[in-house]
Amino acid sequence: MWMVLCLTLLVCPFETTANWSGWSEWSMCSKSCDGGLSNQKRRCYGNINCAGPGVRYRHCNTRPCSGYLLNDNARICNVHNSVGSTSAVREWSPISEQTYPCFVLCHDLSGNTPNEIKTDKEDGTKCSSAENFYCIQGECKRLGCDGEVWSNKVIDGCGVCGGDGSKCSTNATRPQFYWQLDWSPCSVTCGTGHQESIIHCMNSRTKRRTMDYFCDREIRPSDLTGECSPSDCPPRWEISSYGRCSVECGGGIQRRNIRCVVGTGRANLITVGSYQCPDPIPITEKACNLNFCPASWQTGKWSQCSVSCGIGTQTRSLTCVKFPTHGIEINVSHSECFGARPETTRACSLEACFKEFFSVPSIVVDNSTFLQTQRMKKVYLNVGGKAILLPKQPVKIRCVVKNMDSRLIFWTKDDRLISVSPYKRVHVTPKGVLKIKRTDPNIDKGTFTCMAGIEKASTYITFQTKKKAVKVAKSMMKHVLQEVPSLDKPQSDKIPGSHDHLRSLGGNSSTLAEYMVSDWSACSRSCGAGVQTREVTCGVFSDKFIKIVSVKHCEHQKKPVNIKKCLLQDFCPQWDVDKWGECSVKTCKKVGKAVQRRAVYCTNGNGTVIRRSKCQNVPVPTGSRECDNADCKVEWITSKWTKCKPHCTPRGKKFRSLSCVWKRTQKFAYSQCSSLPRPQAWKPCKSNCKKECHDHSRYCSLVGRLKMCRYETFREKCCQTCKRVTE
Repeated sequence: MWMVLCLTLLVCPFETTANWSGWSEWSMCSKSCDGGLSNQKRRCYGNINCAGPGVRYRHCNTRPCSGYLLNDNARICNVHNSVGSTSAVREWSPISEQTYPCFVLCHDLSGNTPNEIKTDKEDGTKCSSAENFYCIQGECKRLGCDGEVWSNKVIDGCGVCGGDGSKCSTNATRPQFYWQLDWSPCSVTCGTGHQESIIHCMNSRTKRRTMDYFCDREIRPSDLTGECSPSDCPPRWEISSYGRCSVECGGGIQRRNIRCVVGTGRANLITVGSYQCPDPIPITEKACNLNFCPASWQTGKWSQCSVSCGIGTQTRSLTCVKFPTHGIEINVSHSECFGARPETTRACSLEACFKEFFSVPSIVVDNSTFLQTQRMKKVYLNVGGKAILLPKQPVKIRCVVKNMDSRLIFWTKDDRLISVSPYKRVHVTPKGVLKIKRTDPNIDKGTFTCMAGIEKASTYITFQTKKKAVKVAKSMMKHVLQEVPSLDKPQSDKIPGSHDHLRSLGGNSSTLAEYMVSDWSACSRSCGAGVQTREVTCGVFSDKFIKIVSVKHCEHQKKPVNIKKCLLQDFCPQWDVDKWGECSVKTCKKVGKAVQRRAVYCTNGNGTVIRRSKCQNVPVPTGSRECDNADCKVEWITSKWTKCKPHCTPRGKKFRSLSCVWKRTQKFAYSQCSSLPRPQAWKPCKSNCKKECHDHSRYCSLVGRLKMCRYETFREKCCQTCKRVTE
């Protein structure tokens, strides 16, 4: 009945008890050597705290570690080293000069993020020179002999944990503890290995192992390592790794060495007969690189030079071959070979056809620009400059070389040697003239170079349509200063300068070479004094071509000016500024910082203020800047507390508003108070009101009969019943 009533009214005035569960099994030791901790845990059941600890510890694996120090900081950080599937190696190392007893700060040497981590040392690590202080969950804590953290219990002279020494006689001495030495198993099952000593602290009274700190560390035996030989090892095969494949493709062989050996102790091996080792005998060869070899270029030997003296050419055969298997070769299509195609023609040089040159050879260069506007029977050019031709046009380019036989001249196109065979569309004649029978814009666009000994000169050829060529020519002729032949009148195909290097510009240079000017440029300044420029060139004009030549061929004319002064407006708009204003507390921006301002206005250069839009192309000076002001301080201000809400409750709250303001001006400072302690915005309060006395449960009659009105909880739930009972 009591429990039903308690659960019905949702209140239980009596105290409940709390009980511990049983202890769990001992956990795995936190360390494999040098003293770790194992623990047991239990749970508390009930609605109040249980008396006593929920975990207890004991020492384990107390033998010393060999080979390395367990508490070494570098080893603890190295545990985190790893290689991800898509990331680089992360190498962790301890931060230098650490004084933390129970954890290590590690940083990443590879510079990744995060670059610093904290790693706890293993539980059971000694962390203080004082007795019984060990690392537990990253903190240095005292551990009593009863296994409880911060326990002061120690073993007394009678060997009792927390004892007072009364369990043994007055003249009795501490029980005798001694060190016992055992050996670990041998490291090998046959042949010669090693074993290490295992030292335990023993209780002479119980003949059982106990914790190391009972024994005298001053007389502890040193750790030892000794040899051991359980039995002789039988003969075995010693096998080396496979070597490199004999070929890179097409099928090869890998080989390795094997021998039958037997151990003679101390890792020494001797070779014995193969019949003594077990079958089967390991294989010594295996196939490798069975994939087909890719096709590759194969060249023949260079032929003899095409001339008996001077400079000629050599040729060689070129085939694409494939090796399906090692030792078998077949010819395939050139399209199956990748990589750079080896050259099949090259220049060769024998002794000079003439015993000596009286002077150094030199090429006569025509640095002009030729623009073809109408089709011609044949275009004749001298090497040098640039030619803009119409498609499908026969062309001859002459390379005039002084002090050298023209038979020794050869040509290249984009650094590839041009053939001397007259059957080729593009070839070099015996007199060293480059001949193109019918130009092809897709093939012939590029640089043609004449080579004469160590001298060379080039002509760049490009193409355009007839329509575009005529349009460009008419545009150029608009700016010719004197009358020139009309593009509509028939004239000769002869190009001035194509022979004898502009010998007479077609007979009379004064009638053909004229100055030509471009349009004037825009004024260099939009205000104030500036300049305008234009380009001045010299050209030869006909109905079929235009040729831009050196200015010296127009010396018979007065050269036009190419620069003149200009003035769009007298004054240039510019920005003017006033002096900086006061650094006032009225313009506080940050703690200790205010804002200074100054006027910025646009003028016409003589002090007259004009519209700001006139200065839109001029960089605007700044009109404000930060300044130091120690009076720019902030503070929190609060409103009055509100009334207690909600009404008629012992657990109400009062509220008030908070504002961050500047001290001097009381203007809002918004987030500038973030560094100051924030005042309390609410506080608890009580609001007592008279309540009407009513029953709030249908079980109140039962409360009266059971005399439960002595409890305040029931009096509140059944006010009217309890009032009647007490009366």
